[in-house]
Amino acid sequence: MTSITELEKKAYAAFKPPKKLSLSEWADEFAYLSAESSAEGGRWHTLPYQKAMMDAVTDPSIEQITVMKSARVGYSKILNHIIAYHIHQDPCPIMVVQPTIEDAAGYSKEEIAPMCRDTKCLKGLISDAKAKDSTNTILQKQFPGGTLSLVGANSARGFRRVSRRIVLFDETDGYPLGGAGTEGDQIKLGIARTQYYWNRKIVAGSTPTIKDFSRIESEYLTSDQRLYFVPCPICGEYQDLRWKQLQKEDVNNVQYKCIHCEGLFDESHKTKMLRQGEWRAYRIMPLHWRRSGR
Repeated sequence: MTSITELEKKAYAAFKPPKKLSLSEWADEFAYLSAESSAEGGRWHTLPYQKAMMDAVTDPSIEQITVMKSARVGYSKILNHIIAYHIHQDPCPIMVVQPTIEDAAGYSKEEIAPMCRDTKCLKGLISDAKAKDSTNTILQKQFPGGTLSLVGANSARGFRRVSRRIVLFDETDGYPLGGAGTEGDQIKLGIARTQYYWNRKIVAGSTPTIKDFSRIESEYLTSDQRLYFVPCPICGEYQDLRWKQLQKEDVNNVQYKCIHCEGLFDESHKTKMLRQGEWRAYRIMPLHWRRSGR
């Protein structure tokens, strides 16, 4: 027989707020990689260098994050996790800016739809896009407490008459030159949509193109310019990895030359090095700025 005390405990537990999770903690507990959009489907596991990138999103002291990256580092999946986290944990208006409207539609079909289908905690929060349902289309999703807008940087229309707490810019170096029509720079237009939110979050990422003309490079240079430092497996000294340090005799024999001890090591040390790595800022930011560049 259940006692009154046990019933009270169950009643109180029902009203207990969910545990506050960082983005990486949430992703490791809830995120799922769909087979259509991942080489290996299944549960997500945050890699060492991704953790700080992700947790900057849920750090209230950081307002803007810039990711100047190589290909295949998981940035698109991190964008997915940001969206899913806020649908599930912290609902609010969100905007994702892709280079074109076609890219935005493709991202919705290939990333957002499978994610909502396969991530258990999102079940029932966003319904399938239906032509007759104006509240849920390929480019516009509604969920309890918020909305998700997917826009193309080639169209000024997507930036008009909306306020968004979170704006996510993807592949900024692929945005059309000259801005969104006659409206101006797409990044400035997107940031302007967040101006009424004290807790806004702006995330921009891209593989850089031409030095001194790259948009993501321009954004990165205004940040604290963090790089991921890893220890040399020979001398233990930390360094950021640089392309010129690769020593290549042939495609089957590539080694890395430590900038400190000049010792050579190969990719077999990569996993341990990444696990022991840490982000270090090159530039000290003014106290009233809150930007993180990775």
